[in-house]
Amino acid sequence: MTFSSRPLSRLVGIAPFAFAVAILGLVSSGCEDKHIGRVCDLNTAPGSASMSGTTATFNGQAVECPTRICLLPSMQMTTNTTALCTAGCSSDDDCSDGEVSTDKASKQCKTGFACIVPTTVGAFCCEHMCVCKDFIDPTQNDLNRSPDSCKPGHSMCTHAQ
Repeated sequence: MTFSSRPLSRLVGIAPFAFAVAILGLVSSGCEDKHIGRVCDLNTAPGSASMSGTTATFNGQAVECPTRICLLPSMQMTTNTTALCTAGCSSDDDCSDGEVSTDKASKQCKTGFACIVPTTVGAFCCEHMCVCKDFIDPTQNDLNRSPDSCKPGHSMCTHAQ
């Protein structure tokens, strides 16, 4: 009985491609979707002082957010965007997969996210987080700079950084 080596040679030619696809599948399935930009509940009364837009408001127990952090940053711009799930970050690239909407009536972010420090007090003091750019006036902020009060030796934060 004679066996042809032709089917085996086809498999050998496909093997590197199949291996690369399998590795890509494993790597991409390991990335956690933090749902940055998902609308969330601040768990505060509507109209309360904490929702005035002059200070950042957090809910650190937001079950609808995989990170459990819901943020309504202080508003420098008028927007209908509401509180959104956020996550810690070290660069804008960490925020690039944030959920956005092109629907002007939507409460979701429309302009994307930047990695900034939204507050210099409280439980999330001086932590970089993904913040919707709908709230930020780019003419008044260097989005990639930490506030002076968050620089080493200056921070008033009470937790370890």
